[in-house]
Amino acid sequence: MNNRQDVEGQTGWLRGIRVVELGQFLAAPYGGMILSDLGAEVVKVEPPGRGEDGRRMGKPFDGGDALIFRDLNRGKKSVAIDFKSPSGRDALLRLIESADIVISNVRAGALNALGLDGPALVARFPRLIHCDLAAFGHSGPMHRDPGFEPLAQAYSGLASVNGLPDGPPLRTGPSVVDLGSGMWMVIAALATLRYRDANGGRGGVVELSLLETAINWIGADVSGYLNEGREPHRRGNGQPLLVPYDAFSAKDGMVCLAVGNDAQFARLAEVLGHTQWCANPMYATNGQRIVNKATLVPLIAEVMKTHTREHWEKMFRAAGIPCTRFNTIPEALASPQVASLRMLRPSSVTGRQTLGLPFTINGVRPGSPLEAPALGEHNPQYF
Repeated sequence: MNNRQDVEGQTGWLRGIRVVELGQFLAAPYGGMILSDLGAEVVKVEPPGRGEDGRRMGKPFDGGDALIFRDLNRGKKSVAIDFKSPSGRDALLRLIESADIVISNVRAGALNALGLDGPALVARFPRLIHCDLAAFGHSGPMHRDPGFEPLAQAYSGLASVNGLPDGPPLRTGPSVVDLGSGMWMVIAALATLRYRDANGGRGGVVELSLLETAINWIGADVSGYLNEGREPHRRGNGQPLLVPYDAFSAKDGMVCLAVGNDAQFARLAEVLGHTQWCANPMYATNGQRIVNKATLVPLIAEVMKTHTREHWEKMFRAAGIPCTRFNTIPEALASPQVASLRMLRPSSVTGRQTLGLPFTINGVRPGSPLEAPALGEHNPQYF
């Protein structure tokens, strides 16, 4: 945990804010996790009997809900409501009446027929901020289609720029679209909350989608295509705007180089023993190195093979050239650098370790040490 004690007065950045989460799987629950870690009261609404499907996303952990569910729903409260029934709908409306924010990634159309969609709820409760996440957007021919991470990556073109140049399109390993959509949901909710509180107490409707998040992540490629006619392609570990910015094989493994400007390239050429590259007009500037990448990268690769990762890391760091070896996840977690960040938080209940949020506020890293709730655990508190 962080060096500073996580006392009440240091962690309640969103204390007093109530969030109702109609969330499943990753995106909305991740957004709810962020809000909960920041001190909001997050009430997760689940179907009676089975709960949300995320409880079964993976094998049972310690005989209970899946591990990823435990992580994404830590510190929340759970109520079980069949809001398709008249009594359940009334109960949900009573809960929402006291809420500041509703976050939802329920399939498009499922809430509209019940009068529980964003515009209907905000019309009924003007202070409410309703964040609705769709798969492919809130308009267009696919606006009611269901969607998951790989579909968003495939349809958006994100997968088309991921992978090796001679290989097929690939989705990224982590679910960056789901998790990113949860982040955008929180950012939009907090911006609308700030506006509400400064402008007469009127909330609003936030609409976002997995598709919009995916396209946003490839914004540089979109801009390059629209404004330069540069058709994006798969580039492995490379980067289309900087050269050399790639992975290279040393004697005992891979090294990642990220040369960001001409001064760094000059130092790289000196370390590699080829200062003549800087005098060559083909390589003297980043723009020319992009044009002549196909001839420059093999020259660098040939020299990189002659020494170990440790050798190159030492030499490059001494010269101020951005570089690192490729770590596995266990290697990264065991590294002194990651350990120094104190990102892991042990549960006060089980001792299980979870990751706090990726920032600190006044030296405190947000992240609830509490476990995820049992299905319907908090019904007596609210009904």
